Amino acid sequence: MVTQPVSDDAWLDELETRPAHPRLHGVIHGPLAGPLRLGRRSKAFAQTTPGKIIVVMVLLTASLLAAGLSMSQSMAGRNQALDTVREATEPMSAAAHLLSTSLLRADTIVAGGFVQPGPLSEEDTRAYAAAIDTAVTAAGEIYKGAVEADSPSSARIEALVGDIQRDLPVYAALNERARVNQRMGNPVGVAYMSEASGIMRSRMLVAASEVNALTRADVAAEMRRLSQPQWVPLSGLLAALAFLLLAQWWLWRVFRRRLNRGFLAATLAVVVSLCWVGVSNYQSWRNGSVGYERAAQPWEELTAARIDALETRTDETFALLRRQSVVHSSRAFDGTYASVSGALGTIESYGGSQQPIDDARAALNTWAYDHNELVAALNTGSYDQAAALLASGGAAGETASRELDATLSELIASSRGSTRAYIDASLDATRRVSAAVALLSVLAVMCIWLGIRRRLGEYL
Repeated sequence: MVTQPVSDDAWLDELETRPAHPRLHGVIHGPLAGPLRLGRRSKAFAQTTPGKIIVVMVLLTASLLAAGLSMSQSMAGRNQALDTVREATEPMSAAAHLLSTSLLRADTIVAGGFVQPGPLSEEDTRAYAAAIDTAVTAAGEIYKGAVEADSPSSARIEALVGDIQRDLPVYAALNERARVNQRMGNPVGVAYMSEASGIMRSRMLVAASEVNALTRADVAAEMRRLSQPQWVPLSGLLAALAFLLLAQWWLWRVFRRRLNRGFLAATLAVVVSLCWVGVSNYQSWRNGSVGYERAAQPWEELTAARIDALETRTDETFALLRRQSVVHSSRAFDGTYASVSGALGTIESYGGSQQPIDDARAALNTWAYDHNELVAALNTGSYDQAAALLASGGAAGETASRELDATLSELIASSRGSTRAYIDASLDATRRVSAAVALLSVLAVMCIWLGIRRRLGEYL
């Protein structure tokens, strides 16, 4: 095979090779040429010692700021939630109890007015009006608190309170009809009063009891949730601290210098943040979980005992009006006695004020004695004697049941003060932590850059 010699001017006849993908080639060597060139240079720089230092510093800065921001936002959210509990959720729970007791007190006063001859006394009239006003105010506070709290049960609480607010004018109107007929001597007054009491017991008190249970559950659930340790933000701070220590070890390997003042200051700032947050979390757990649950137990028992006592007193009155034995009452006196005695024992064991406790026990024992006499009078048909036992009077101007209610109210107020004190302590533990952590994180970032400035200057 004979080959033809290649001419020196063969290049004149040769064509340039075309790229396989002309459009892609144009893009690469067109608008993207600059960024690609910059990327190659950055990659080459990152492989040098100063480039590695810059990369480590950027990652370290991002980790410190992310961890600090996460913890700061978490603490700010917890502080806001605790403030909502203090200003809305807990007052809503207290108002729910006040609503139940006010409704029961109003029903008891109205029923007791029909035991005695003649219209309600001026004192009882004022007490009835005060009870109705308190119930209206408490219902409004509950509705407002449910809106502000915005808990999963808020919609149900708002609906129940709305039902009570609609039934309350009907109840009051029926009682007014009953009082008018009583003054006129018409026996139908008792029927109106019984109808009003039926609305109270079958609808209003049932709704108030559910509201009471829901609000107490909301407060307990929020305190348990807000007292849990902040594991995720804490793990972020720990990771940032570990990365900071690893960076210092790497710098020691590169520069053979064990200590860097800037990095040491940054480490100190992160450690202070961790300690501050850890102490805050411990105090929140101790006050919001252990302390609050301990303080809430006597409060819940006392409120339940007070409601039991008011229901029992109303049952005694209706037993006389209906000329029947208290055996047919919905609330047994023995159960109420045990409930009140247990609540008094609980508050005493938790260090409650001794004088109100002794007064409550004395009033309870006196009421128990009067109750036994009332039962005997009803069983023998001595209704006049039974009416005298139920009537208020005496030197103190109050019956034993009213004295018991007053002392229980005092103990409940004291117990509520204890629960709010633990809420305030949890809130205090979270104050200023958010701003402090954010400030320390920024300070740590400034310190590491100041600490690495001289080492970078050796290369740049």
